[in-house]
Amino acid sequence: MNCLKVVKCLIVCILYTISGVASAQGQYDFCAVAPSGQMLYYRIERDRACAVVTHPEKEWPYYAGNKPVGDLVVPDSVRHGDVVYRVVGVGENAFYRCDSLTGFSARGITYIGTQSFCGCTMLKTIEFPASLRRVGEGAFAYCRGLARMELPPDVESIGISAFSMCEGLEEVGMATRVERLCDATTFHGCPLMKDRKNRKIVSVDGVEYAVWRR
Repeated sequence: MNCLKVVKCLIVCILYTISGVASAQGQYDFCAVAPSGQMLYYRIERDRACAVVTHPEKEWPYYAGNKPVGDLVVPDSVRHGDVVYRVVGVGENAFYRCDSLTGFSARGITYIGTQSFCGCTMLKTIEFPASLRRVGEGAFAYCRGLARMELPPDVESIGISAFSMCEGLEEVGMATRVERLCDATTFHGCPLMKDRKNRKIVSVDGVEYAVWRR
């Protein structure tokens, strides 16, 4: 393992633990009830006439209270007034340390931002949409309850420490071309990914997948 990468990963993890602070997204533009019942907050990206899920805080860069709970479903579109916005992403710190979230799924997003779900220790299930292209730095770091996940085959970018310290992982699947985007920090602190004996190659509809399973 490259020493510089390990040092970088440890620095990132320490920053998550001590401060949990990244650049704030700014004030949300509107809110709406998610298909799963939670209140979601959106920021409008006016240059693209679309919306990104964010958090409600003005003074803090992440939820300070009234955190969403349960299994969360992010819709592919949301109406505000007379306008229907396409939901394209989950923004930076959107659900940082929302430790009562137990599941996450989305229908049309293309990216999940930096630390979006970092510290969601009760998160057990993730269903990524086929449209997903980018996973940000530390997006799911310290999601210790996460047991299984599968990354879509068209993911193009994975940030450092994206799934670091997900100690409960029992099964991970991804196309081998997506696996090549991972580095030593991606699954740092995940026992499952340390032993190459846990890795097998399978073919699904002509696409080669790496499946890691205990």
